[in-house]
Amino acid sequence: MNNSEGGMNFGFQKRADQRQSASFLLAFLCLTVAVCLIFQLPMAWAAGETEPQKSEVTSDNERIASIKSRLAEVQSRLSLLPADGSGAPPESNAAEWAEYKRLLNLVANTYEENLDALNKLNVLGVARQNFHQQSSAWSNFSEPGPYSVDFVDDLWNQLRDKEREIEAVRVELALYENLLETQRQALSSSEKALRQAQEALDGAEPQAVDRLRWNLDLSAIRNQLDQARVASLDTERKLRTEMVGLRIDQRELLLRQVRTASLASPLTEQDRDARLAVLTQLERELDKEIQQAIDVDRKLEKQWHQTSDRLREARSFTSELLPEAAEQQRLKIERLQSELQTQMIEADASSSTLKVLRLLSRILVGRRHLWEMRYRLESNGNLKAVDDAFLQIEKSQDQIALWRQYSLSSLNQVRSLSDAQEKKLAEWKPEYGDRALAERERIAYSRELSMLRRLVTGVDQLDFELISLKQSVQFRYAGAVFSDRLNNLVTNIGDTVGNFWNFELFTVDDIIIAEGKEIVSKRSVTIGKIIHMLLILGIGLWLSAKISDNGRRLLMKWLPGKESATLLGLRLFTLFSVIGIVVYALVRVHIPLTVFTFFGGALAIGVGFGAQNIINNFISGLILLVERPIKVGDILEVEGVRGTVNHIGSRCCQVKRFDGIDMLIPNSRFLEQSVTNLTLSDQAFRCSISVGIAYGSSVRDALQLVQQAAGEHGLVLESPVPEVYLEEFGNDALNLTLDFWVGDVKHINRRRVMSDIRHRIVNLLDERGIVIAFPQRDVHLDISNPIKVEYAAPETEAAAHSKFPIDRTGK
Repeated sequence: MNNSEGGMNFGFQKRADQRQSASFLLAFLCLTVAVCLIFQLPMAWAAGETEPQKSEVTSDNERIASIKSRLAEVQSRLSLLPADGSGAPPESNAAEWAEYKRLLNLVANTYEENLDALNKLNVLGVARQNFHQQSSAWSNFSEPGPYSVDFVDDLWNQLRDKEREIEAVRVELALYENLLETQRQALSSSEKALRQAQEALDGAEPQAVDRLRWNLDLSAIRNQLDQARVASLDTERKLRTEMVGLRIDQRELLLRQVRTASLASPLTEQDRDARLAVLTQLERELDKEIQQAIDVDRKLEKQWHQTSDRLREARSFTSELLPEAAEQQRLKIERLQSELQTQMIEADASSSTLKVLRLLSRILVGRRHLWEMRYRLESNGNLKAVDDAFLQIEKSQDQIALWRQYSLSSLNQVRSLSDAQEKKLAEWKPEYGDRALAERERIAYSRELSMLRRLVTGVDQLDFELISLKQSVQFRYAGAVFSDRLNNLVTNIGDTVGNFWNFELFTVDDIIIAEGKEIVSKRSVTIGKIIHMLLILGIGLWLSAKISDNGRRLLMKWLPGKESATLLGLRLFTLFSVIGIVVYALVRVHIPLTVFTFFGGALAIGVGFGAQNIINNFISGLILLVERPIKVGDILEVEGVRGTVNHIGSRCCQVKRFDGIDMLIPNSRFLEQSVTNLTLSDQAFRCSISVGIAYGSSVRDALQLVQQAAGEHGLVLESPVPEVYLEEFGNDALNLTLDFWVGDVKHINRRRVMSDIRHRIVNLLDERGIVIAFPQRDVHLDISNPIKVEYAAPETEAAAHSKFPIDRTGK
């Protein structure tokens, strides 16, 4: 007992010295943190020390020595503790004392783990340096190529295994980085608790000093454990980082070796045949398994139907039995239900097995296709084939990713069911039912699980061969010369244009009647066909337009006066030629005429909305040419404006006004609105001239002279005879009106004729002394007194200015 008390006193005296050292250490830590925050210097903590992790401060050997010394100190403190669990300080309780001892053991274990990791890190660093030298020294294999297929495949297998190792170590590295971040947060919390415990001790009352010192010791050992864990996790992180780096270096060397071996060892026909023979044998064995699985599946399905019928029959007699027999019948039904459930599980497992076997068969077909593709690529150096193979491999990888997802999901599900069933059998109880049925279910799950593992292995093998072939393709593409790349570029451009030319927009049903039966086939409508058809339409419509224009000029020359008939014939020729060109273009590019049924709805909507006015005017133009209410050269009056028809088009008519302005009037306007055709029945045109003579003139002489002026003009028609009328008694004159007719108005300027007749009227009236009246106004003043009239001399300019001064500002 005295020895124990002496050991405890020595331990507490040592802890008191440690607390004093810890106080100075804590002050030094605070000062260091402040300086680092001011100058933005990075800090790192490792192994319970306040020193950076980098090797600039201490080497790895010094770190190992430092950790060993702290480990020896902790082990010494553990050796001083009583083995029976006594010796707790009076200011602590049992739980705190147990925690204190547990924390000391954890600190020691963490130091030991850190030392192991540091030793491994040193060994790994040396191994990586040696491997760097080995990798730099390697340039080729000791024996020249070509190498066997097995040797190349073995290198590919090593490369695949190395990729998996890298992935596994990277997962571990991510795990340690996450744990390190979490532990750093815990370290920050323990440091804060340590500072608070120190501050509480510094300002404590004398009676509470022992308790607060114990809390400080407990906080210090917690902080020491967190620091040791942070250091250990950081070492583990560095170790995994170094492991990843080493494996990446190994992968790079393997990749160089694989590239060298693959380029130097093209697949020969014998090697391909040997591989295909192995795959053929595997396919035969797999076909036998598939047939056996089909037989088993049918057998299980038949058993399930039999049990289901028995269960249905047993349920139908339950209501007719006595109570004792009914109880036996109920037990029978329960057994049948359990049997049916087991058979259902076996049937599901059998169906899953059959599905897996068929997928494995497809995998073998894929592997056969890969070997054939590999032989074609290595025997033919065409880069176009390499590009096509690369695209095909990428598509296959997407499909394999789906297979892997399905296989892993099914595997996890069946594994969970199998584990649950095995646990149920291991802990079997009578109330679970029939153990034999449960064993059958376990066997079914086990078989299904085994098949799914085969599927996962097969998918991995196919994926590995795809990746190997893809990298081989990349090797060959990287080693291509410039001329091959240029030829490949030209080929790709040609293929792109060809793909665009043959791009299918839609398909059309082509119906053929043979022997009284309708045969429906699909015809594709591609961009190339559309462009070809548009070229035919463009050339055909251009020729049709040229023929129509030249024919119009010739027909107008040969058939004068029949302009409307000529235009109608040319219009019909254009219409039928357009229809014929469209039909020929469709037949020429092998597009059936049923394409119009495909666009029927769209065309109906277009005609109903967008093309309504166009078709209306087109049909109106045909009606105008057929009925001929308007002809080229007719003089029309539309909305009070007169003009001559120069052209009747498909959409509108061109009317030239008398002032030289051309009007484009839609054809439908001539049928929907009132239009005056001044030359519809003949070419004669009536003109009217009004003239006023003064009151007191001889009216009869004036009438005779006006009529004489019209009769003397050579362009005035004699029939009908010109007529002169006394129109009205005007305010200032007697108004006379002359009506006369002019023939061939299309070629005679009627305004010039009217001007000549007016000149003649003026001359004749002047010769007879008849005055042409002008407006006059008599003003009568009604006043009672006479108006005084005075004569005043004109004023001088100075006097006028004096009376009316001029404002020079403008006001």
